[in-house]
Amino acid sequence: MNGNLAYGLGFVFGIVIVSAIIIIPMLIVLTKDGKIKRKYDERQEAIRGRGFKIAFYTMVTMNMLYGFFQVACKELPIEPSVVVFIIAIMGVGVYAWYTILNDGYFALNERIPQTLVAFTIIGLINLLIGLANIMDGTIMNEGVISFECISIVCGIFMLITVLVILIKQHKDKKED
Repeated sequence: MNGNLAYGLGFVFGIVIVSAIIIIPMLIVLTKDGKIKRKYDERQEAIRGRGFKIAFYTMVTMNMLYGFFQVACKELPIEPSVVVFIIAIMGVGVYAWYTILNDGYFALNERIPQTLVAFTIIGLINLLIGLANIMDGTIMNEGVISFECISIVCGIFMLITVLVILIKQHKDKKED
């Protein structure tokens, strides 16, 4: 696979991930007749708010660590764009994982199996793209980790999210 093609596909799948987790749920709030489609109770809204706060502080902390390492090490063996993207993914991940584990991610009327299938497919496709980048040798550029590694990061993130959902479902079944 051409390095530019892999880069483009990785970027597209990154946008898909962000859309699937944050943007699409925000846009698909109303049905055609104007009624709210996704319903969250007050407890879920509070959990979602805490999730955003925790994700924000995670990103701030990671940015501060990145700044510290930039000053201390002068040159890191990773492109800055990769670090920025990983920090964003970690913020989204912390939000998703926290709200999933605390029953705030999925709306009361939402179907979880469809989400599991979508996240699994997105994760596996990203890992395949990442594997192609490793095989092409485009993941490293003159000893520096390049943006082509983002597909692997996105794939791992999505599969961890699937694992968190499955753990939560297992925990809920044990409690019942």
